[in-house]
Amino acid sequence: MYLTVLTLHSWNRWLALILGAIATVNAFRHPPPVVEGRPRGSRWDTVFMAAVDLQVLFGLLLYFGLSPYSTEAMNDVSAAMKSSTLRFWGVEHEVMAFAGVILVRLGRILAVSGRTPEVRRSRRLTCFTVAMVLMVAAAFLQRRPWFRAWPA
Repeated sequence: MYLTVLTLHSWNRWLALILGAIATVNAFRHPPPVVEGRPRGSRWDTVFMAAVDLQVLFGLLLYFGLSPYSTEAMNDVSAAMKSSTLRFWGVEHEVMAFAGVILVRLGRILAVSGRTPEVRRSRRLTCFTVAMVLMVAAAFLQRRPWFRAWPA
């Protein structure tokens, strides 16, 4: 089960990052649409958020039960803080990833509540850009396979 969820988490990382790049570029190029007088998020924003939500689901499954790294880190927190690998997988990865998730959501909410198209676009662009930087850091600061093979 661990290897299956880890593989899904690994492959969905690429989907989330690609969709995040598209949503960020889209935020740069276009203000979100207005439907029936109310601003809406773009479809790319929605698909990006869905991929990020799925990534969070896989990550939580790994963190709270399946991953030997997080289990070891939770069993002895002081030892985990002394080990760069355990500290990364037990604390840093999650903090950066959750900050990215919050920024994706915040960018969407702030964009919809913006009064002008320029404000909506700049809010999406700012939040999505910072979220992408955090997610890339969370994904690639520690050495690991870029593409995991499906477990046998």
